[in-house]
Amino acid sequence: MIKYLSFILLLASIHAHATPIRIASDIWCPYVCENQKGYIVELTQRAFEIQNQKVEFITIPYKRALVELQRNNIDAVLALTPSAIANNNLVSANVVLGYNTNDFYTLVDSQESFSYISDLNFTQQAAVVTGYDYGVELDAWLNAHTNSYFASGSDPLAMNIIRLVKGRHSVIIDNKNVIEYTASQLNLSQQLRYAGTIGKPVPLYVGFSQQNQANAIILANGIALLKDNGEYQSIMNKYKLLPKISYDKSRYKHLHKYLPVLN
Repeated sequence: MIKYLSFILLLASIHAHATPIRIASDIWCPYVCENQKGYIVELTQRAFEIQNQKVEFITIPYKRALVELQRNNIDAVLALTPSAIANNNLVSANVVLGYNTNDFYTLVDSQESFSYISDLNFTQQAAVVTGYDYGVELDAWLNAHTNSYFASGSDPLAMNIIRLVKGRHSVIIDNKNVIEYTASQLNLSQQLRYAGTIGKPVPLYVGFSQQNQANAIILANGIALLKDNGEYQSIMNKYKLLPKISYDKSRYKHLHKYLPVLN
């Protein structure tokens, strides 16, 4: 088995040096940030670079990334849950690069709290990002309630936060780290309130198409190498969660184009 895997890696390596691996994701900072930053981006990039494999990152909406992966226009998508891997018939090589939670945020003066799906029955409107996987129960609830809002576009979470501040929603659902990071870049952190978490943390993977199983093995090998030489922990230490998020010039400039809708 070891000889077989080594042979696959050797063949993949010969081809890989000439062709960059194309990896896509939407912005989901601090996991996946602009300008090829974010700890999952850096871990993935270094895992391939340490084996002399070039990587090309593409920022596109999450739902479109999955479509492009099915069409073989890209090779992998970052930060996918197990159900997203299974539903899209992808390969992950069982390399966990983080965990996701369904965290709930309201306006600061709200008294709502969320611990169970049934708690949502008493809220006015819940907002999420279209195409994301929120788990079987929560997905079923959102799809069964016609007033659920599914944001799309280049920065849907930012729009959900702004719409929450404007009173369009009563609660938004996403990962706590991502909500707090994005809100800080919009200067809206003081207007938001953490209102609970439903469900258990879910592992996140890099999802490869079936045609890229060899690259999935290369990623797994690279992550093991990074753990051995200490780079893995160094990158994780740099992205403390929640990270120090005082000011990110590029992120701030990108998000502030949305702020006029608040006026």
